[in-house]
Amino acid sequence: MPEKPKVYLIVPPTGLYIREDRCQTPIKDLKTVALRPPIDLMYAAAAFERGGAECILTDFPAEQLGWDVLETRLSELRPDYLVLSITTPSLEDDLQAARISKRVSPHTVVIAKGAHFNTLDVATLETHPSLDVVLRGEYEPACEALARGVPLADIAGLTFRTDSGAIQRTPDAPYIEDLDSLPFPARHLVRNELYVRPDTDEPQTTLVTNRGCPFQCVFCLAPQVGGRRNRYRSVGNVLQEIEECLGRFGIRNFLFRSDLFTQNRAWIIELCREILDRRLPIAWACNSRVDTLDAEMLDWMKRAGCWLIAFGVESGDDRMLERMNKKTDAARAREAIRLTRRAGIRSSVYMLMGLPWETEETIRENIRFFRRLDADYIEVFYVYPFPGTTLYETAVQEGLLAPGEIPREAYGEPAMPSLHLSKAELARWRRRAMRQLLLRPRYIARTLARCRSPRELWNYLRLGWTQLVDLLR
Repeated sequence: MPEKPKVYLIVPPTGLYIREDRCQTPIKDLKTVALRPPIDLMYAAAAFERGGAECILTDFPAEQLGWDVLETRLSELRPDYLVLSITTPSLEDDLQAARISKRVSPHTVVIAKGAHFNTLDVATLETHPSLDVVLRGEYEPACEALARGVPLADIAGLTFRTDSGAIQRTPDAPYIEDLDSLPFPARHLVRNELYVRPDTDEPQTTLVTNRGCPFQCVFCLAPQVGGRRNRYRSVGNVLQEIEECLGRFGIRNFLFRSDLFTQNRAWIIELCREILDRRLPIAWACNSRVDTLDAEMLDWMKRAGCWLIAFGVESGDDRMLERMNKKTDAARAREAIRLTRRAGIRSSVYMLMGLPWETEETIRENIRFFRRLDADYIEVFYVYPFPGTTLYETAVQEGLLAPGEIPREAYGEPAMPSLHLSKAELARWRRRAMRQLLLRPRYIARTLARCRSPRELWNYLRLGWTQLVDLLR
């Protein structure tokens, strides 16, 4: 390996996805999900650079580039490492990049990252001979070690193919305790203008504030990816990254990404105080559970620039919530939306469909609940059975998936039937739910009335027309 290895990090040209290990969401067919920068690859690139590597990063779907461009660039660059960002639903398509690399640049070591490999690392290497290495767990230390030329067998969190063809698995990497020790994501390598806040078209970036979640919802990858303890960056470190985005990149809109942003009340209020004290001209969105908010916290968040909170409400049926292991209830969801609205912050809620126990009646009840909840934005997702989750095990046990089956359909299409409804029936119910939730005159009027500029009004009208045509097909 040369003293300064060349690393090519890519989002393969296989469609628009959010490719964050705990969130692997295809943009197609969804109404409220905007494309985000490939933040995991940007963290990986920053770690490679700290180790002395020269990095290039291309988000092929965002730049509307195809396989021919990838082949040409690999032929020209001949990188030492090719790093692929993988999602479970797109795995088979994504690994076409590995096959192309082996054809046009045989010496390139092909590496893949993604939550998929926390569970199916060995199986994937066995069935995809063009793939050399997969990263497991939190991968930044491994990327830096690779750049420094540390032997693969001495790097924690790797599964790789040896020179003899055998597959070797090193010990798991520990979770990173000091998140402040990580370099900021390599925003200088991406076209930041491609990732925009959907209502205003202003550049928006993702800023990771903490990792880990103590809850264990049956469908969620967060505990597997980030661990069960919520590890926060220091407020000062987060503010340094915000100031870099403002000063170096001219970005003032943020998605504060976390596994559970609002768990630490004191940390949230300290962050908001500092944003206000430094007079940082930013707007930001975040996520929250419905049971980790109060009026005072929301007031601080609003004053510090928070304009949107996304809630994984999932269901208004307490029995379904119990089966999901959500550890909350519908009453708390109603209170969270009420408090958020009173604080002047918009709410976005997710309704899940397609759990193994789903029936026509549970869907009808859910539609009624979300109509009454009346959040500012709503998305109806089909649940996805990620390998390694309790949901996947249940789906296989109940015969909804064959052992080892990995569905390609995700979020906007049903990945599996329920015990009572076929995939075709679930598809009809989602369209019905979206029509009843999104085409309400009250919902439409309130959305348009909030527009603050002609551009924002145009964006809502354009998106609304697209949704109307789609829902009435």
